[in-house]
Amino acid sequence: MMTFKNLSTYLVLLVLTLSALSTWSQNSPDSTLIRKYPLVIGNTGFSTDSTDIVVGDVPRGEVSTFQFEIYNFGNEQIVFTSGRSNRFVSLKFSPDVLAGESAGTMFVEFDADPELDLGEFYAEISITSTDNKNPYKFMNLLMNLVEGKSEIAQQGFDTVPNIIFDHYNHDIGHQTRGKVIFHTFVLTNMGSQSLHVTDIELPKGIKIVDRPVDPLLPGEKSIIRLKINTRGIVGVLHHSVIVHSNDPSNPIVILGIHGSVRVFPKHKKTSVQCNEHQQRF
Repeated sequence: MMTFKNLSTYLVLLVLTLSALSTWSQNSPDSTLIRKYPLVIGNTGFSTDSTDIVVGDVPRGEVSTFQFEIYNFGNEQIVFTSGRSNRFVSLKFSPDVLAGESAGTMFVEFDADPELDLGEFYAEISITSTDNKNPYKFMNLLMNLVEGKSEIAQQGFDTVPNIIFDHYNHDIGHQTRGKVIFHTFVLTNMGSQSLHVTDIELPKGIKIVDRPVDPLLPGEKSIIRLKINTRGIVGVLHHSVIVHSNDPSNPIVILGIHGSVRVFPKHKKTSVQCNEHQQRF
């Protein structure tokens, strides 16, 4: 038979158990939220089930944006830091301040450098926040880099000639007056019709050593090699070489030559420059 003392003890234990269950129920995340945000780092839940996020094919030479829902499972607000994660990845959070038990969005912008190799690529996402359980979080974008539309468009699918140079400006640095410098610009016909370089305008002090004479077939390369003479020049140098062609979208291309030219330093001046042989009057 249960005594009054035993009954009192039982009731106390029952009340404590019910209280604990109530507290656990209030503090534990809803199962729906867990399914929606299966990856939880610190107090932050993400709408992905792994720190390695497979995003499939990504076009090289283009900017791709990926969107992930996030949730603050804590009671305190979390402030996220938007900005560059590395040279490929930029992050933006909306809102930047995520209140307790509320949802937001993380935007991941991936800039696929056209110089990257095609195939598998891993890009790290570094997340900085005021999450007191885990302020720094690291995830990875797993992708397969493929040729982008902009690259395909440059591979000869135009129905016109298209002149493209490997670079458009050259810095000769700091040179001594009278020095002769040679420099080469490489051009390619990225169109599907023959490219004709019709004329090249040159400033004083620059001469052509080599240039395309015959039409360039689609995909064909050639060079414009210049001889730069600094004789008679002192100070900052900015020269423009103007290339004319039958490219309808770029009929005129300006190539820049930049730098500076100085006279001989004092210890190298000639006797005439130093005025050692002065005329007597």
